[in-house]
Amino acid sequence: MTERTFAQRLKTAIEADPNLTEAGLATKAGLSNSVIRKLLKGDTQNPRVDTAIKICAALGTTLEDFMSGSFQNATVPADQQAQRIRNLISQLTVEERVRLVTYGEGLRDAREMVQKPSTQDAE
Repeated sequence: MTERTFAQRLKTAIEADPNLTEAGLATKAGLSNSVIRKLLKGDTQNPRVDTAIKICAALGTTLEDFMSGSFQNATVPADQQAQRIRNLISQLTVEERVRLVTYGEGLRDAREMVQKPSTQDAE
């Protein structure tokens, strides 16, 4: 079985939603109409990752869910907070991404320290 391209999946999504138009999707994704047209005509099968992420965000899903088929099957709802984080990360510089990851790891480590029973309590 061959994997479906991004363009094929997009065409299916547009055909399945009577309220979704090429122009509406382009506007919502912040892209030109020609980008969507090229995908649907088959001129481009797989867009750049940043373009694919914008299209997926406009569809209300993540790139991962869209490409896995979860979006069409509605088996895994898009995690809106995760999508917001991915969108934010795509807009940051490399230095800002490093800071964000460091901050996130600090939050995780602090939570784990609070949740872990201290060794003094066990004695």
